[in-house]
Amino acid sequence: MKNQTKIFYDNEINSDILNNLQIGLIGYGNQGQAQALNLRDSGINLIIGARSAGNAYNRAIADGFEVFGVDYIANNCDLIIMLMPDEVMKDVYENHLEPYLKSKVSFIFAHGFVIANKLLRIPDSSDVMLLAPTGPGRILRNLYLEGQGLPALLAISSDVSGNALETCLAYGKAIGCARAGLIETSFDEETVVDLFCEQAVLCGGIPGLIKASFNTLVARGYNPDLAYISCLKEVKLISDLMFEQGIAAMRQAISNTAKYGAYQVEEKIINAQVYTKLNSILNDIESSKFARTYLESYENNFIDLNEWLSAEKNSTIVKTGNELKAKLKF
Repeated sequence: MKNQTKIFYDNEINSDILNNLQIGLIGYGNQGQAQALNLRDSGINLIIGARSAGNAYNRAIADGFEVFGVDYIANNCDLIIMLMPDEVMKDVYENHLEPYLKSKVSFIFAHGFVIANKLLRIPDSSDVMLLAPTGPGRILRNLYLEGQGLPALLAISSDVSGNALETCLAYGKAIGCARAGLIETSFDEETVVDLFCEQAVLCGGIPGLIKASFNTLVARGYNPDLAYISCLKEVKLISDLMFEQGIAAMRQAISNTAKYGAYQVEEKIINAQVYTKLNSILNDIESSKFARTYLESYENNFIDLNEWLSAEKNSTIVKTGNELKAKLKF
């Protein structure tokens, strides 16, 4: 029997432990900016690490933060928040952090990728923690300002100090995520589930099925505008229903025609071959094959990725959507 998921909430967490730490945040992008602003609004002092005069440096300065070089963060901070893109983290760590690290320093990551795939040589004396908000920085910040929170995943890989859980919980509270709940997991589980869902559902599966359905209708001579609205725009309506009420309640909210059509078609689309492919995707993530190919593509300037994105940008479905936006008020 599966153990009950442990969830921590705001009212059971004491964030005082952060007041005694010099905190440095590296990676002042969408997520980094949101977390830094939430921390400051929660009364937590921190400094930002960034390349001098770069975009991140300029944004952080504009937001009123003290900004230093990454080597200064390494040598002077007790807790380092690692919010750089996965593909650049190894280089930044090895060349700008590792040589300058003070004797005792702890790390918090927002994604388990570099730890689960063993890409960094973290000192044995370090606490290694994961606090991963389950959405983009823009949402994290907006919910914080509204007095709400975005759920987050929490994990401890190394607890040398004996305070890793307390520190990670306090951090989750300070950025507002404990208002909604901090869900305990592991670095490996967060990494695998996150990558798999991105690829199989959110960013790969759903858009892929939308494009295939749109192309099928257009190839048969149906109006591209109608195909676009039905195959893409209406996805939000169904997604909202599932998000708010779950799959079963969504079924109750749609017409009998839609329900019966789903009953007739679901197993034709999601068949044994699809499960075989899903397991292959999962195997590649679990074995680190995906991580290797991803980093190889990065080293090759993402040529393959950029070619794919360029082709999609010039596809009929994208052109149809752009034209519709100019014609319709939505």
